[in-house]
Amino acid sequence: MATTSDECKKITLRTADNQEFEVEEAIAMKFVTLNTFFEENPEACEEAMPLPNVSAKCLSDITEYCKEHLKKGEAAETSFDMEFVKARDNESLKEMILGANYLNKKDLLDMLNQAVADRIKNKSVEYVRRFFGIDKDFTLEEEADLRRQNEWAFQGVDPDDDVA
Repeated sequence: MATTSDECKKITLRTADNQEFEVEEAIAMKFVTLNTFFEENPEACEEAMPLPNVSAKCLSDITEYCKEHLKKGEAAETSFDMEFVKARDNESLKEMILGANYLNKKDLLDMLNQAVADRIKNKSVEYVRRFFGIDKDFTLEEEADLRRQNEWAFQGVDPDDDVA
């Protein structure tokens, strides 16, 4: 753990794509995974902590979110969170969900899950499949039969947007 001139402690994190980040200790300790690890292994502070499930882009976005929340507290949540989500494409949101889950950052994970739920709300089965990269798992006949049996589920579906 390095210390800067203003005595702000930093923790070095190494992402899955082998990039190193120096993150303020106050931010790093917001991640339950890191907090628990460093409590159990205080000597590990001298080395870069590997994050095998988090990319550099994802960690950058997550630390941006945490810095803003640390700086503004509860006041940051509504407007900042909406703009934060709006600025991310679908792939970034999905990757951040995996990162927030790995780092055990529950408030961020809940917010991202809600953002994805909002993006797929009232969308067609085809849209949701494209969104999550799911292959069709039914034959055309099976799917047609399911659609007939569950006609109500396909009523009032919004037009599909492009999935980014």
